[in-house]
Amino acid sequence: MSTTDHSTTDHSTSTTGSSGAATTDARGPEDRRARTVLVAGVVVSLVLGAAVVAVGLPSDQALFATQLSTLTVAAGLLVATLGISVVGAATARARWRVVDIVVASVLGVAGGLMFALWNLGFYAWLSPVLAPPVSALVAGVWLLPGVVGGLVVRKPGAAVYTELVAAALSALIGNQWGFSTVWYGLLEGLGAEVVLALLLYRRFGLPVALLSGAGAGLVVGLLDTTVFYPDLVPGVQVAYVVLAVVSGVVIAGLGGWALTRGLARTGVLSSLASGRDGRRV
Repeated sequence: MSTTDHSTTDHSTSTTGSSGAATTDARGPEDRRARTVLVAGVVVSLVLGAAVVAVGLPSDQALFATQLSTLTVAAGLLVATLGISVVGAATARARWRVVDIVVASVLGVAGGLMFALWNLGFYAWLSPVLAPPVSALVAGVWLLPGVVGGLVVRKPGAAVYTELVAAALSALIGNQWGFSTVWYGLLEGLGAEVVLALLLYRRFGLPVALLSGAGAGLVVGLLDTTVFYPDLVPGVQVAYVVLAVVSGVVIAGLGGWALTRGLARTGVLSSLASGRDGRRV
């Protein structure tokens, strides 16, 4: 069984002319330019994100009852991940179709319903016995829709869109965290999205799924330790971030990859590249 998930149209190839000499496909120079633009965009985005963190947000103002200074890391992550994702999307030049929007929306709604069951059921029961940093081990549950959306739809913004729809629905249904769920979903989706953007949306196999889960896990770990647990000692904060990444890799990454392949084998994704690749023998 082949498990390699590649886009069928985005790789440069070589062709052989009538004289027998190999000639480089015209996409070769385009690929090099795209990667050059991507590298430049990554550098600029990281520098801008680091600048936001270094300067900080004002401490005398609040947003939705949250002091802005506590959101400094969140703002830095937003600038860096959004910048990288936008550059990756621009260089990939992949257009959304109606079926992509429908599938991503369905996955987002399904994710939101899963969040509601998890938040008000299992997590409400588990939270009293899970203290930081151990509580980070369940963070991957909230990252699953973004990873699955990116792997299934394979278009720029799919991971962010799916995670954001799930988070917004969860907030509308009601949970323990209110509106913060929405901007958390945006940043978690960007954490998964940035990995796909760095690969110009050309790889979607298991390693990429694990990296996407790790990216989202890193984001949620940094957010939690700066927004909800700023008073933890540094060692516990580091352990929390590491465990959040592990949870993202196992639950969102491995779990999202398995779920995507399972959906593909049912035939419901037949109109998408992920559905065709999942059935490839």
